[in-house]
Amino acid sequence: MFSETFAFGFPPRAYALAAHLTLLEDAMPSAPWMIAALSADVRPLIGETVARGGHVRVGLEDAPLGTTMGNLAWVEEAVRLVREAGAEPATGADVRLALATHALA
Repeated sequence: MFSETFAFGFPPRAYALAAHLTLLEDAMPSAPWMIAALSADVRPLIGETVARGGHVRVGLEDAPLGTTMGNLAWVEEAVRLVREAGAEPATGADVRLALATHALA
């Protein structure tokens, strides 16, 4: 979890993503992972996240406090950035299948 406002998370910067991934590699190397935020903009990390095999969560719950963008705009922008990074966003069916498969593993 990244945050610009709260002290429990790193700021949404490349060095912080690298630190999170280093910790994850030590604790659970095969775990699926995602970026998310609380009152921060993770859009600058989306390309690196896709390149490293991670997932992305965006929306008003994640957005900086006082954002003028609506939820749909956040999602549309994330979709654009995921595609620019060479990936295709998952559909609802894709996510349900992945969760079911992971739960069985």
